[in-house]
Amino acid sequence: MTDLPPPRSMPDTVGLNPFTASPVLPRILHRWLDDDAARWAAEHCTGMGELAAGPLDELAATADLNGPRLRPYDQRGVRVDEVEFHPAWDGVVDVAYRRFGIAAMSHREGVLGWPGRAPEVAKQALFFLLAHADRNVVTGLTMTDVLARVLRLYAPELAERYLPRLTATDGDLWQAAMFLTEKAGGSDVGVNETEARLDADGSWRLYGDKWFCSNCQADLILTLARPQGAGPGTDGLGLFLVRRTLDDGSRNAYVINRLKDKLGTRGLASGEVTFTGAYAELVGGPGVGFRQMTEMLNQTRVANSVVAAALVHRAYLEAREHATGRAAFGRRLSDHPLMREVLADLALAAETSTRLAFYTAGLLQRSDAGDRVAGVLLRTLTPLVKYHTARQAQWACHEAMEVRGGNGYIEDWPNARMVRDAHLLSIWEGSGNIMLLDFARALRRTGSGSTLVEALAAPLGPTGHTADNTADHTAGAFAGDPLGAAVREKAAAWARELADWERLPPEEAQFALRGLAERCLHILSAGLLAADAAEDLHGGDARLAVLARRHERAWRAAPEPPDRALSTGFPGLISGAAVDPSVLEVETLHG
Repeated sequence: MTDLPPPRSMPDTVGLNPFTASPVLPRILHRWLDDDAARWAAEHCTGMGELAAGPLDELAATADLNGPRLRPYDQRGVRVDEVEFHPAWDGVVDVAYRRFGIAAMSHREGVLGWPGRAPEVAKQALFFLLAHADRNVVTGLTMTDVLARVLRLYAPELAERYLPRLTATDGDLWQAAMFLTEKAGGSDVGVNETEARLDADGSWRLYGDKWFCSNCQADLILTLARPQGAGPGTDGLGLFLVRRTLDDGSRNAYVINRLKDKLGTRGLASGEVTFTGAYAELVGGPGVGFRQMTEMLNQTRVANSVVAAALVHRAYLEAREHATGRAAFGRRLSDHPLMREVLADLALAAETSTRLAFYTAGLLQRSDAGDRVAGVLLRTLTPLVKYHTARQAQWACHEAMEVRGGNGYIEDWPNARMVRDAHLLSIWEGSGNIMLLDFARALRRTGSGSTLVEALAAPLGPTGHTADNTADHTAGAFAGDPLGAAVREKAAAWARELADWERLPPEEAQFALRGLAERCLHILSAGLLAADAAEDLHGGDARLAVLARRHERAWRAAPEPPDRALSTGFPGLISGAAVDPSVLEVETLHG
């Protein structure tokens, strides 16, 4: 074989722009944005991708190696509770908040030159590329963005006061956090013990411990507390806003007891906090406070899915670059059949995870524009997509480490940090079981089953372009296409399964929930993939169709022989090269 890599080649992804290195994100911009917005977003995604491919990745790795330090007292013994960061952390903050204005662009017009507020999908695309390099700053970035949203929706007076700082792209920037978890209850926040007391002057004061407080140095904090005399459970909780520094410049009455020593995201300051009479402002009282917090949770779960998809995508790029740039036993690693199988699996995971994550981001964009159906689907599907993409990230990062071999296990390379960071995503904002239960609750409370079945049958709507907010979801973007027909058939079968599940007693329904949820995910991801595959086929590129066929086989109960196109090293699968459409019919549709 000619043109083999040098024998000692150890390829990496330095300088490889993740926006242009694979077609999935440019495709998503095309799907969800109009032409002007897609061009604007692509320009800035190219810039963010260039930074993520080198300088930003280096800053993020340095910040992760040199984690934050808590300085509880100053030199005179005065309690200050200051968190000190390495300059590399500040460098990532500068890129995310100031240079690109990611936390501001949903709430303020004119960021990056866009004439209005930026479309949600464009913002999440920048966030996705940032997360290729950094999984530390992105946490506070998400909470800053979402806290601004909660204030805009539910507390306009507080929004008027604090949004200028939350959406600043200069030195006046404030960051945000949310403190939910307590010792008494993790996911079961209804047993939380933090108490809110109404002072004689009419102000609220908070007392109690918060056990897991990420971005704990934040300037503004959303937290749940139970007003004195309020009832039990989540209905008795109020939502409060807590400032780190008061108007007179003094510290608010809470202490950071210590910082957590975490498996991953080591550059992020996660601490344990005790409120000792902290001044707080009421956002929503008992009966509404927790429901307002779920607005924040739903959007942070969308962001969690985007970060997870970014890790899957980077894992694929790391494995692809290594395998195509290194030789073993007389040929490229990527030319060995078993390695091609691994790369195909990673390519499929990157394509489906990214599409699923941005499907929820697109639903959020449409819901904010007044689409009621999108709002119902968003509430139902967000926990499910978060559950799936987090698990995919763990698997993909492990596979990419194994592809790189011994170097992947060494901290000089990015794989070890990716593996550590991936394990947060299935825990933050709710573990897998909690996500499944939330999906089930949404199905029952919103009555979204029939709406979901229609969306599964044609997730991109009748035109195939989701920016078109037409209400008819049943016509399909791939009418007459065999892959699309298979998706519609599966959606009909899932509708029957859902009806059977809804009739089960509660305990039995919970046992059957995982299978119901995972088949829903399978159909949705298959539909998103098949719609794009049908479109690409007209341009002579069968890569996505081959991946869609592989996706179909992977979810069947009884495995069948490998697809001949894959086992013989289908040329377009890894590179994305165009092929004759006739290959698709023989090699993919008919196996």
